[in-house]
Amino acid sequence: MAIIKYHGHSSFELELGGTIALVDPCVNMNIRGSVRKIPSTLQPHLVKRCDVIFITHEACCEVSTIAEIAERTFASVVAPKPSLAKLDISDRLKVDVRTGDKFSIKGLDVEVVKALNPQSEYPVGYLVRGGGVGVYHAGVTYSYTDMAQIKADVALLPIGGGHTMDPFAAATICKEMRPKIAVPMYYNTYDRIEQDPQEFVSDLGNVRGVILKPGEGIKM
Repeated sequence: MAIIKYHGHSSFELELGGTIALVDPCVNMNIRGSVRKIPSTLQPHLVKRCDVIFITHEACCEVSTIAEIAERTFASVVAPKPSLAKLDISDRLKVDVRTGDKFSIKGLDVEVVKALNPQSEYPVGYLVRGGGVGVYHAGVTYSYTDMAQIKADVALLPIGGGHTMDPFAAATICKEMRPKIAVPMYYNTYDRIEQDPQEFVSDLGNVRGVILKPGEGIKM
């Protein structure tokens, strides 16, 4: 069984085959100088168990949030070097990754995937497999040709526009990827990334689109 829970912005909680992972646990009410309009539903002080934390780019590397969770749960923190460099946690918890890396950690098979974001020094996405389910978290990225080759059961894709895909671009590449389920993320958190997620879902063709509100999830 797999559970994929959305916490808002680009933050997700994944339970895959008994392993619990957080991706981009971003809870601050100010993001790059923009006031957050939709609060996160993740409450770091209530996280009692977490095996792995994945960070896709520096802007979602919240030092205090990640430290609080990692120091309590001893979660491994998987991220590129520019993000890890911000963290004041034990080096034993840090897992430095680069695009193209493939490895297993705490029951999960992980592939580090390219992301394109001019505002990040080293952005990445992750293809995470566990419990017979593959989840692709694209990170904060534009679409690119090779993205169509990524095969996952669930694709979590940004649609905010600006320095990421907009709904049309995300739907276009998603139809080529052909996941079973596509979930939009990284939109409406603040003014500059306002989008209608229904535009993304209605343009997916045979791919099932699921719009999650913060705090909601899907089971597979």
